[in-house]
Amino acid sequence: MNYDEMDRPALLEEIGRLQKKIEGLKESGGQLERQLQTRDIEIIKLKRELQDHLAEAICRENDMRRDQDRFRTLVSNIPGAVYRCANDAFWTMEYMSEQIEAVSGYPATDFINNAVRSYKSIVHPEDVIKVVNAVNDGVNARRPYYVEYRVKHRDGSIRHVHERGIGIHTEDGTLLWLDGVIFDQTVLPNHLENNLPEW
Repeated sequence: MNYDEMDRPALLEEIGRLQKKIEGLKESGGQLERQLQTRDIEIIKLKRELQDHLAEAICRENDMRRDQDRFRTLVSNIPGAVYRCANDAFWTMEYMSEQIEAVSGYPATDFINNAVRSYKSIVHPEDVIKVVNAVNDGVNARRPYYVEYRVKHRDGSIRHVHERGIGIHTEDGTLLWLDGVIFDQTVLPNHLENNLPEW
């Protein structure tokens, strides 16, 4: 636009138009600045919330590690193998303590999720039904089960074991898993064998 060719009224009109445009830009700039300030506040708030969540997660992780350490210490002092397993055809192990190696000759990792062998595979074939019945009777009656049976050791020997366990259920009665402990009767001192804890 050539302002030199414009007469005074046209220039005044153009100046008014430009002033309105500037005011509009100022208003838009103010709105944008307010929006940016609001977003800055939101970002600071989100950052604080994230820091709080991170601190809580670190605390929970530390608590969990302490609980795991306590659990490991407790389990390592039990003269038997602690387990958590499914009540399926193989007694698939979710957890098995290292003490199972003293009982069976096989490391615990062999039994977790049946990685190398199932726990059922080392139970003496003549005793499998006995164990199944004891476990199912306990689970169905919602009480601990106790059973003595034989396991085949890696070295070919037969070990006599005591097992105590209990079915863990949800509030609506669904069986989640079996928790228990297996004691090697062959090596269990007499004073412990006769004084195993009641559940």
